[in-house]
Amino acid sequence: MKTLLGNFKLALFLAFKSMFRGNKWALGLIIVVMAFSFVNLIFTSSVISGVMSTMDSQMINTFFSNVIVSPKEDKYYIERADEVAATIMRVAGVTETCQHLNSRGFFEYGWKQKSLPWDRVKSGSWNIIGIDPAQEARVTSIGHNMIEGQYLDENDTGEIVLGVEVAGGSLAQTSDFLTLGGITTGQKVRVTYPNGVQREYTVKGIFRAREMMQADHLAFVTRREMVSVLGRPEFANRASEILVKADRNGIEESLSAGMRASGIDLEIRSWKEYGGAYRSVISTFEIISTIIGGTGLIVAAIVMFIVIYINVLSKKRQIGILRAIGIPRNAVLGSYLIQALSYALLGIFLGWLTIRLVLQPYFIVNPIDFPFGYLSLNIESGRIIGSAAGLTAASILAGLIPSWSVMRESIIKTIWGA
Repeated sequence: MKTLLGNFKLALFLAFKSMFRGNKWALGLIIVVMAFSFVNLIFTSSVISGVMSTMDSQMINTFFSNVIVSPKEDKYYIERADEVAATIMRVAGVTETCQHLNSRGFFEYGWKQKSLPWDRVKSGSWNIIGIDPAQEARVTSIGHNMIEGQYLDENDTGEIVLGVEVAGGSLAQTSDFLTLGGITTGQKVRVTYPNGVQREYTVKGIFRAREMMQADHLAFVTRREMVSVLGRPEFANRASEILVKADRNGIEESLSAGMRASGIDLEIRSWKEYGGAYRSVISTFEIISTIIGGTGLIVAAIVMFIVIYINVLSKKRQIGILRAIGIPRNAVLGSYLIQALSYALLGIFLGWLTIRLVLQPYFIVNPIDFPFGYLSLNIESGRIIGSAAGLTAASILAGLIPSWSVMRESIIKTIWGA
């Protein structure tokens, strides 16, 4: 035990002499390289994690909410929707619900300027949702993302709100010919419904939810208006779907179980089940993150290997002399392992300070403006610990291999290079 302790103290002394009595610039440069390797591991994965988190939030906040209640497979509508919504509200964890009455419509813009009936105008088919504006504003963020005009009021019947990918214009990501070509608030749009009903609406507002695949391709009217279009008063208590908002994300399964236990005999699914295609995209990001992280660790290990290898080669004769005067092989080998570990730990600490004090505050104040939302770094504690452990292990391995190869040589060969 005393021998092991003595060798350890001797290894610490040799490592200290090599690191702090040598070239200070080289020491600083090695630590900076390790710090940037650590920052690269965390930053890249945090950006990708931020993308995934933003996409998830956008789907929940703008289109699906947490849980979606829809009719049974053989039905088109939820009957007695008000009673169903009241039952859902009694389930623990539910904060709000909103009812949707969905339809499809053929939109035309500029039809009044046609010189002949068969002249083509800006047109297209999009989904229209009849909503209670107050309820909707408590469940989704559509009403809080108006870029032009105003959101709907409860009693509006001749007005419509369009997603930016329907209206078109400079902020739309969709090609102009696939939109209404830049319609603005106050202008008229004609909508033909599947049952043949045709209505003219004034565009009251245009929203940009930054959920380009679905939410921004929607149009909204009030449920009162949609009931009028459908033409039967019983639609006032029917719904195509009921969106359920939870008090926190991640409890969708327990909410679904609670609703079923309360006697709701309808289709109950979480947003993840509807967002399968998006989840596959997110899974791709996770794979990319893993590949980038693994590559970063390999690069860091190679850098550390080169540093230790050059250090060992430059001091090869010194190592031979140390062994010749009786310094144990384990002490010399341990000194290089301690050096590698010290480089890694100092680099990780410097990298962590850079992330916490520079990068994270910067991106909180200046998030990246992506088409699907504002992106900040999503730094996870588990990823920091994993990256630090991986970088430390890679550094130890990189320090062990070159030093062990020299230790295997005879003392004479080490001193004279024979």
